Amino acid sequence: MLPFELQRLQGAPTRSDVKRAEVPLDFLQGFELAMESLAQKGHKFRLTVLDSRDNVAHTSMIARSGDVQSADIIIGPIFPKEIAAFAQAAKLSESLQVSPLAASKPSQFNVPNLVSLVAPIDLHSEGLAEYLESESRTGDHIILLNLQDEDSHGFLVPLRKRLQENKISFSEIHDVDGLGEKLVTGGRNRVVIGSNQKFQVNGILNRLIQLEAEMGAEIELFGHPNWSKENFDSANLQLLNTKITTSYYVNSNQSNVREFESKYRAKHKLEPSEYAYKGFDTGYFFGYMLSKYGNDYPEALLSENYKGLQTQYKFSKFPQWGYVNTYIRILKFDGYKYVPVD
Repeated sequence: MLPFELQRLQGAPTRSDVKRAEVPLDFLQGFELAMESLAQKGHKFRLTVLDSRDNVAHTSMIARSGDVQSADIIIGPIFPKEIAAFAQAAKLSESLQVSPLAASKPSQFNVPNLVSLVAPIDLHSEGLAEYLESESRTGDHIILLNLQDEDSHGFLVPLRKRLQENKISFSEIHDVDGLGEKLVTGGRNRVVIGSNQKFQVNGILNRLIQLEAEMGAEIELFGHPNWSKENFDSANLQLLNTKITTSYYVNSNQSNVREFESKYRAKHKLEPSEYAYKGFDTGYFFGYMLSKYGNDYPEALLSENYKGLQTQYKFSKFPQWGYVNTYIRILKFDGYKYVPVD
């Protein structure tokens, strides 16, 4: 159930029409390759593709359709505003509703049979807290640089809470000018920045490099998960041993990734996007679950761990808002791109 918005087409699709549908189309193409891979192994499925039109009213209408009500599993909708509306209208009792792309907090939907595949920001914060604790050394000091913007609030507030719960000491400042007073010289300064604002972040990186040189302090930098999509000063990121959390990473050296990329290029004559990889993992995992467990597949979600092209699925269940993929990993900047920490 994807937002192709086919109702907006006027004759043959234009470049803007294709661009508008790029995300759902890439996802569907990856999903279909997963179905084909499973079919080659003897598994059979009936796949129905519905256009949600990125419209809450239309989504609610087709939620009550025969195609939806008879389905064993529903993939989508993908936009937050449609997820709750669909669930309320569909009133599914047995089948699961999968949210494959939204990084929203599942608690905002309150849908008990929802499966959220993308870890929300608070799980990134918890994953970072675990890493900071597991990799700590005597003399290390954690500094949270909270610029008090929306991104900083979403990332650093749950991080602060988890550090406090685990009784891990830290300092929190709201201005780069206060950094010098908090840095220590007898251990690592593990500075966490929650903002994605390019101008401000690059200015902070410059200041951190200056402080390292002036004070002889060792700084290890941690950034917001969205830094993987931002264009900050590469040299400074590398000098500061920058790390981020993520739930998405593609290693093209893996045999299964190379096989997928080869098939995708051959069929679609273009490179797969992030959403194509996610479409394949979604399709392959849930197709496998249906084949193995039949209608009892929801009961097995917590016991199955799936290692896919771009993520792993490790689910926890919450009575009020369903199943949540909790997989998080740490990446480090190697001078050109973010790669997994050993």
